Amino acid sequence: MPDVTTGDGVRINVVEKGRADGPPIVFVHGLGSSSQAWEGVMAASVLADRYRLIAFDLRGHGRSDTALKPEQLTADGPAAGAELWSRDLDAVLAGLVSPAPILVGWSFGAGVIQSWLHTHGGLGQAAAAVLACAPNVIGPVPPEDPAAELITWEAIQALAGAAHDGTAFARRILANSPDDTSADAGEVARVAAVAEATPAESVAAVLHHVIDFRPFLSTLDAAARARITAVIADGDQIFDQAAGQAVWKQAGIRTVHVPDAGHALPIREPDRFARLLLDVLEAHDD
Repeated sequence: MPDVTTGDGVRINVVEKGRADGPPIVFVHGLGSSSQAWEGVMAASVLADRYRLIAFDLRGHGRSDTALKPEQLTADGPAAGAELWSRDLDAVLAGLVSPAPILVGWSFGAGVIQSWLHTHGGLGQAAAAVLACAPNVIGPVPPEDPAAELITWEAIQALAGAAHDGTAFARRILANSPDDTSADAGEVARVAAVAEATPAESVAAVLHHVIDFRPFLSTLDAAARARITAVIADGDQIFDQAAGQAVWKQAGIRTVHVPDAGHALPIREPDRFARLLLDVLEAHDD
């Protein structure tokens, strides 16, 4: 699949693997990352032998356009922000001939998919959505709201500093527990390099996108909500798993828990994530 251009003129880099005639799965990466985050997952034979696998770089990331105008990165208000971040996925989906794509998002990529769902009023042309290591709300909330416990100040600092201190960012997202240092130096360096290649303006734009999709998701009909799955890594050092469980329950979205795994599950354990994804998709088909 060739590169595509969004409605507001941003060129989006697209990569493809797997079976050209298979059902399409479209992968969306997170903040300070790129389509490289999905390389291991897309190489897994359990998926590549059955599905057409497509990943792309979000605007301001990777090999997509990064020299962007302010209005191509931020918009005022949650709905406008959701519409803006939907444009990249819209452009990729418009290039598909196959119907009913499966949408898989990791971290902020899951926020992009939720933005797309919100903008389109539901799953639309998509067959299913899998939202990994991400909440459905980011931003200021009352202290009694479960979402108040979702992310610590230290995690926010690590995300905000991705373009300036990629190593600290990489170590934080790759950790499977508070004291975990098991990620090898090469893995840390690869993740850090992609983060530091992301313009600071792009990182700031992602963090500017304040969302709360709980009210929207909870109004979807039961059949639609049954085709949306949130994956929670119990050792996630960005988003607290207990708070994540609570906010997904508020939205009426089922969750799958992954023990002994952290925020970067698709990067650190791509084969495990691929098998998990296959299990989720087969459960949807039952």
